[in-house]
Amino acid sequence: MEQKMKLGILGTGMIVKEFLPWLAGADSPFQVQALCSTQRSAPLAAELCARYHVPQCTTNYLELLQWVDVVYLAVPNLQHTRYAKVALEAGKHVIVEKPMAPTAAQTEELAALSRHKRVFLFEALTTQYLENYNKIRELLPRIGTVKLVQCNFSQYSSRYDAFCAGQVAPSFDPNCAGGALMDLNVYNISYIVGLFGEPNRVNYAANIDHGIDTSGILTMDYSGFKAVSMAAKDCGAPARYVIQGTKGYLLQKSTANYCGGLTLHLNDGKEEHYNLNGGRPRLAAEFEAFARAIEGGDQELCSRMLDTSIAVSRVLTAARRSAGIRFPCDP
Repeated sequence: MEQKMKLGILGTGMIVKEFLPWLAGADSPFQVQALCSTQRSAPLAAELCARYHVPQCTTNYLELLQWVDVVYLAVPNLQHTRYAKVALEAGKHVIVEKPMAPTAAQTEELAALSRHKRVFLFEALTTQYLENYNKIRELLPRIGTVKLVQCNFSQYSSRYDAFCAGQVAPSFDPNCAGGALMDLNVYNISYIVGLFGEPNRVNYAANIDHGIDTSGILTMDYSGFKAVSMAAKDCGAPARYVIQGTKGYLLQKSTANYCGGLTLHLNDGKEEHYNLNGGRPRLAAEFEAFARAIEGGDQELCSRMLDTSIAVSRVLTAARRSAGIRFPCDP
């Protein structure tokens, strides 16, 4: 039996709790070797290790790096760059939760370092690797010339009431690079940029409270068509993703991070329905792609995905600038 690469996880938050049952299971392409947490979260980390049979647990990041081949960073946004740089300098492959970094300059710095060190760096953004997303790319020519794209990812946050009462979680904290743009709209932006590339211009009209965007509308100007991307943490709405062309349109009624079933509507009234994700956990396709790329030395895939991450990061940075949202790491 072929030995799986050893994966270390930094963080014990919601995303780790969601993904760990599959990542530590028999179908995972990695062996989860260790969890690293803060001192405060050490009891939770120990509990997760015991429940999912993870061999090692630590509060020392440098110790974690000694035990593993690949590190998965699932920490607040503002910490991504610091921990990714340490791992890349140590010659470890790195998977970073979205967004890869708070600023475009930091994303470009990490990409350059990974290329210099000849190790792999991936942004863990499920959309790009899901089978339904690849089907969208395949179907695009059938809707003719694209004219409009609209995306809406709006979820009333379980932390919003506490935020209004003065208790600020990292996802609502500008000092942690939080906000609706970085938390939810990043999925919409990746969805659009992954299909059409970097836009010519962006503008972000945001509802701002205590220096952070709790919801907002991003417009992206492409040559020949316009894209509108909405995201909210202060109100909810049905997910709706529509790509409109001169010969028809593509419709999805699920958020971009799940990228669920889609329908092709043609102008002659014909409809075709597709759902190719297979009912697996939403991270399965991306982590399998990461493992294949690292094991097979597929630098071309890594480079292509890094270019997409850089383009998304440029959109995020330009959008924040247009709305006057500042993070501590900004120039």
